[in-house]
Amino acid sequence: MLLRKLSLLAFLFTLSLSSFAQGIEFFHGTWEEALVKAETEGKLIFVDAYTTWCGPCKRMSANVFPVAEVGDVFNANFINVKLDMEKAESVSFRKVHPVRAYPTLFWINGKDEAVHTSVGGKQVNTLIAAAKEAISKQDDIEALAAEWEAGDRSSKLAFTYIRALVRRGESHLKVANDYLRDQKDLTTPDNLNIIQVATTNADSRIFDLLMKNKAALVALNGQDEFDATVKRAVNATKARSLEFKDASLLETAVKKLSAVDPAAGKQLKLEGEFELAAKGTDEKDFLKAMKNYLKKGVNGDAVRLQDVYQVAANSKFIGSDKVLDMAIEAAAASAAAEQDGGFEKYYRLAAFLLSQDRTEQALTYARMAKDLMPEGKANYGRAVDSLIQKIQNSK
Repeated sequence: MLLRKLSLLAFLFTLSLSSFAQGIEFFHGTWEEALVKAETEGKLIFVDAYTTWCGPCKRMSANVFPVAEVGDVFNANFINVKLDMEKAESVSFRKVHPVRAYPTLFWINGKDEAVHTSVGGKQVNTLIAAAKEAISKQDDIEALAAEWEAGDRSSKLAFTYIRALVRRGESHLKVANDYLRDQKDLTTPDNLNIIQVATTNADSRIFDLLMKNKAALVALNGQDEFDATVKRAVNATKARSLEFKDASLLETAVKKLSAVDPAAGKQLKLEGEFELAAKGTDEKDFLKAMKNYLKKGVNGDAVRLQDVYQVAANSKFIGSDKVLDMAIEAAAASAAAEQDGGFEKYYRLAAFLLSQDRTEQALTYARMAKDLMPEGKANYGRAVDSLIQKIQNSK
C-alpha cells in the first residue's frame, strides 16, 4: 500500500517555510529575554504553564498546539513560551504569577503584567477564542480610531492602529492603503514596518510591496520574520480560497509563494488542491487529489497524515470504500509515528470505524490501543475495554 511505503521517519526532517501544517512556534530563551522581546515588539507573551504529569497539558501539546490554525493566530500575535512549573526555569515567573491548577494559560505584557488568564485544557476553538479575548484587552482600538479620524497621520499612530486592527481580525486595508498611498518614501524603517504588519493576505497590493522591499525588510527585521509574514499571508489567502471554494485564490497563493520558495509553492498546491476538492462534489477529483497529496506532499509527516484522515473523514466522500480505505491508512500511519505508540489515535480510529460498520478493523485498532497503552491510564483503559465490548456486541 502507498502509505506503508512511506518512511515514517521522514516526519522528523527540519521544517522550513515549506511546512504549512505547522502549529505554535515556542520561544526558547529565558523568561527575562521573553519580556524584553515582548516590550520591544509590542506583543503579549503567551505562557503555557504546565507540569509533566498533567494530562490536559499533554493533550494540548499533542493535539492542539501543533494545529496550523492555532499556529497562525499565536505566531502572528504573541511570543509563545512553555514553562514547566516544577523546574528551575520557571522560578522567576512563579514569584510574580503563582499557579494553582494546570494548565494555566497566561497572556503577559512586556512589563510582566498579566493581561488575560485562562485555566484548564482547551480545544482548538476554545484556545483561539481565549487568544482573541487577550488581544481585545491589549489595544484601546476606539481611542486609536478617534485619533486617526481626527487627522493624525503619523507613522507611529498608523503602525499602532493597523497592528491593533490586524490583531483583532478587523479590516485594516483601507487604513493601510490610505497611509501608504500618501508616502513619498516607502523605504524608511517606519514605513517598512507598516508594510510588514499590514501584509495579511497574498492577494493584495501590500503583499507586492512586501516582496518589492524584501531586501530592506530582511535587513531591518530578519529573514525569519520576513518568512513568517509571507507564510501567514499565503495561508490566509489559501484559507479564503477554501472558504469561498475559489480555485483562483489558491492559484494566487501558490504563485506568490513559489516566487519566494518553489518547493513550498509545490507543497501548498498539493495540500490546497486536496482540501479544495474535499469541498467539491466530484468524488473522482477528490480521490485524485488525495492520492496526489499522499504521494507527493505528505512525506510521512505525522501531522499531515492526521490532517488527511480528518479532512477525508469529514468529507461527503467518506461513504466511498476507496476514500475510507485511504483515510484509515493515513490515520494508522499517523498513529504509528507517535512516540507514545499512538494509543489515543488508535482508539479514536477504532471508534470511527465502528460508526462506519467496519467492525473487524475497528476491533483490530481498539486492541492495538489497549496493547500500546502505557501504565497509569486507568480511565483510558476502561474506555478502550468498553469500546472493545461494544464492537464485539455489534457483530
